[in-house]
Amino acid sequence: MDKVPPLLTRPVTLRPQAPRAIERLAPAERPSASAGRVLVLLFSVAVIGAAGYGVQLAVDKINSQQVELVHIEGNLTFVSEEQIKQTVGAEVSTSLIAVDLGLVKQKLEALPWIREAEIHREWPNAISIFVEEEIAIARWGQDQLLNQPGQVFRPDSIDDQLQLPLLAGPEHSEAKVMRQYQEFNQLLYPLGVRIRDLTLNDNGSYELTLINGVLVKLGREDVLERLRRLVVFLESEHGSNLQDVESIDLRYRNGLAVQRRPNITGDNPGTKAAALVAR
Repeated sequence: MDKVPPLLTRPVTLRPQAPRAIERLAPAERPSASAGRVLVLLFSVAVIGAAGYGVQLAVDKINSQQVELVHIEGNLTFVSEEQIKQTVGAEVSTSLIAVDLGLVKQKLEALPWIREAEIHREWPNAISIFVEEEIAIARWGQDQLLNQPGQVFRPDSIDDQLQLPLLAGPEHSEAKVMRQYQEFNQLLYPLGVRIRDLTLNDNGSYELTLINGVLVKLGREDVLERLRRLVVFLESEHGSNLQDVESIDLRYRNGLAVQRRPNITGDNPGTKAAALVAR
């Protein structure tokens, strides 16, 4: 039996088999983080855009909102609501946001009888105006009035204010004369005595006329102390009746002189009266 030759063998190098790829989603088959961020960003932009559009609509509505009402407050005696509305009509005939509050205030306070005006917006469609009128304390000159601080204002007419005392003095002395009038008035008022007019002369001396027509000469110095001397005199028996008194001169160091009106006989007892009260 023939021998079968052994199979020739050669070494075979076994190569490791490539592992099978694990099945997974390809990158294109799943959403990426960057894509998510893009979606969030787009959504945010859309929301912001919608909000911005809404805000713009609101702003446009506010800017176009016309003034429909003008509320006027304050005790009005010399100025009417109709006059106030006419004065500011052009300024408030616009949108509420465009009203120049400062200009409205300026125009109102330019009216003679308005001392102060406060202006406010009232949303959504109104303007509120509070007015404080001047309070006339005295007349100044022929056609002007003085308020309590001594500020001059000039209405169109003062015919209905002629009962007020008349104050007079050099230019720019209004406040000074008003202060002196108030001090004099405080001393005389408790006696029921009223001042009809008060004058500061160019030389600095004061003269006043009482409501009964008696002229009082105060001079330039210590005028308050001199007026207190008058108060003492008026409270005395000598000063209880001033019907025949023409003037009282307080320009003495410690006394006063009374000038009486001439009587029907033509006598003038002025010098004698002066001697009785002057010391």
